[in-house]
Amino acid sequence: MVCQIYPVSAGNSYQWKWRTDDGKRKSSRAFELFYDCVEDARSHGIEIDVERAHQHIAGEKLNLKIVADSQAAAPRKA
Repeated sequence: MVCQIYPVSAGNSYQWKWRTDDGKRKSSRAFELFYDCVEDARSHGIEIDVERAHQHIAGEKLNLKIVADSQAAAPRKA
């Protein structure tokens, strides 16, 4: 079974989830570490080619936006 590993927004950073290409199976939660996500997929019987996963992620055009901490970015009152 083929699986995709993809980043999801988690506040000021991102975490990882997996899903099968057919969309019928997916991770039940997001993982802070990429390899924890890989291990979770494997524990659900999905074979992961880590090299292929890295190439797929590297080839994606991710639209990530880094936003400054709202309190630090807020104008200070005089």
